[in-house]
Amino acid sequence: MASKLSIVFVIICAGFPSLSAAGPGMDRPRIPLTVSVFNDARVPQTVLQAARRRADAVFREAGIALTWLDCGTPGQWHSDRGCLAVAFPEHLSVRLVEGRRVPSADIYGQSYLNAQGEGNYANVYVTPLASSKALVLVKEGDLLGYVVVHELGHLLLGKDSHSPEGLMRAKWQLSELREAAAGTLGFKPGEADLMRSRYLSARMARLKTAAPAASIGK
Repeated sequence: MASKLSIVFVIICAGFPSLSAAGPGMDRPRIPLTVSVFNDARVPQTVLQAARRRADAVFREAGIALTWLDCGTPGQWHSDRGCLAVAFPEHLSVRLVEGRRVPSADIYGQSYLNAQGEGNYANVYVTPLASSKALVLVKEGDLLGYVVVHELGHLLLGKDSHSPEGLMRAKWQLSELREAAAGTLGFKPGEADLMRSRYLSARMARLKTAAPAASIGK
């Protein structure tokens, strides 16, 4: 019987232009990913730090090294840290949203993808998460970190990236929450490979597009 403890995630795919492209990669150089964090909900720094540590650990296992940009809170935004310089796939953005903007009481995160399955932006809805029954099993910082990882996973994996089980499951059940509590919830090997592959392909395509055309001399 399915547990009543669950977390729901949503991917939004739309036809708008992108504003931003063998197991875990422990034996390969980690690819760099910058994440801008806009703390609209004013999540305490102690919770944020725990969430970042959890996210760092999960992505490290997948062969991805995160760099976090603290972009501030309402009225105290940090405009000098490059927070708005998002560009798929190297630089993504997560906004921690307060409760009044939550689309549904059982939705904890949303990621936004264009028709090509690329996107830079995700929302995490902190108010329902902070009152979730899942906190009986998982610490608040860890739970927030896993939700952030899930949404970033959608941005890196593209459309149709929910899986039947595990971290990328659309609705976490008791099995996923127990793994989260133990610190063992993570990407599947195939998901880690796909994230790296899409990242490298998108980055190469961006570099080719940005490269100036070679001039031909007389």
